[in-house]
Amino acid sequence: MEPVPLPVAAEAEAADPLDYLPAHLLDEVLSLLDLCDAVRTSALSRAWRHRWESVPGLALCFPEGTPPSAIGGVLLCYTAPRIIHFACEVDEESASHLDHWLIALSRRSVESISILAHLEGVDPEPLPLHSSIFSCAHLVSLHLEMCCIPPIPVGFAGFPVLEELYLIRVEFPSAESSDFMEHPFRAIIRGSPLLCVLSLDGLYHSPLDGVIESPNLHSLTLCSAHDDDWCFGELPCLLSAKIFVSRYTQLGYDLGGFLAGLSQVRELTFLAPVDDYVDIGTMPTFYNLKSLELTARFAATDPILSMFSLLRSSPNLEKLNMQIVSPEMVVDWEFLNAQWTDGMCANLQIVEIISDPICRWLPISFMKLVLSKAILLRTLSVDVCLGSQDDPLNELLTCRRASAQAQVLFKVQLERFWELA
Repeated sequence: MEPVPLPVAAEAEAADPLDYLPAHLLDEVLSLLDLCDAVRTSALSRAWRHRWESVPGLALCFPEGTPPSAIGGVLLCYTAPRIIHFACEVDEESASHLDHWLIALSRRSVESISILAHLEGVDPEPLPLHSSIFSCAHLVSLHLEMCCIPPIPVGFAGFPVLEELYLIRVEFPSAESSDFMEHPFRAIIRGSPLLCVLSLDGLYHSPLDGVIESPNLHSLTLCSAHDDDWCFGELPCLLSAKIFVSRYTQLGYDLGGFLAGLSQVRELTFLAPVDDYVDIGTMPTFYNLKSLELTARFAATDPILSMFSLLRSSPNLEKLNMQIVSPEMVVDWEFLNAQWTDGMCANLQIVEIISDPICRWLPISFMKLVLSKAILLRTLSVDVCLGSQDDPLNELLTCRRASAQAQVLFKVQLERFWELA
């Protein structure tokens, strides 16, 4: 029997001249090509597959604009059991292919997934994810941006080895539209016992009782348009917390109660409005706190009292960064001096003041108070420079200082500080 002739395309593929290149030359060709280009020819695709099968894992990063066929081709060609990292910027063209990619990843013991949805429109809807994301039990890191989390499937056992979780503008199923017994956010956190880093920014349909607790969490970032009833449970290992809240929704918000769950941190960034909506309550003592960054509003009595309450509750504080907002009144020395107590800021060494961005206003009286009270102070720096010899900032150069090592620094051009005293 005569052999059946091959189709023209198949014959050309079988006669691919790259098949005859020595292995070391083929490797050189592969090193010069982008991964997506390499899978377009049969010989190079086979060479890549052979290379993949010889390594224990693979890292795949696809920037925005990568053809979906190229991404799918890579996932199809790669048959080894593990993908170390998969990162993809999803656009309108590739959005419809994401389900297939997630299914393939769930079968490859993927350890890290980063999906950033860049969709068109003024207010685009978050990109829905396939439920196979919950089958990626080997995940160590998960980064999602502008995605929609599906309902938790029955039998979800959590992410037992997940250490890092980043959720940016991620939407969860609303309580009205879902019949889940447990909110997906709580189920994910509860099912990730090794979680060390948690970053939440602008979540949609976050849990009504948003309790954040984890036995191994070291770093927490929480950015929210309003307080969302977030609260903190058991966080015994927490070292660093960054809290950004644009506004409070409840009159008499218990600030002390909100911060109580963060009392063990060493570094705290708390950029939130402190106004008439806030009730200071009982402020916890931050025995471990070394570095504090906060919003300071010298516009009314309550915000100033809240700031002093936080400083008095941080006996071991070494570095203070203050961002001044909404100055509307100049507080006199007598009022500020009455808030200072013995032992307050006893270990404070570095103070940085960032002026109000609109009128470049600075709390001169407060800075003079710090200079006259902080016995271990090394530097007090501000982000403006002197305008003239009559500039009020000149008062800082001649006021009494409790620390002989204290230096006053003013920011000048070229983003550097020049010592004036």
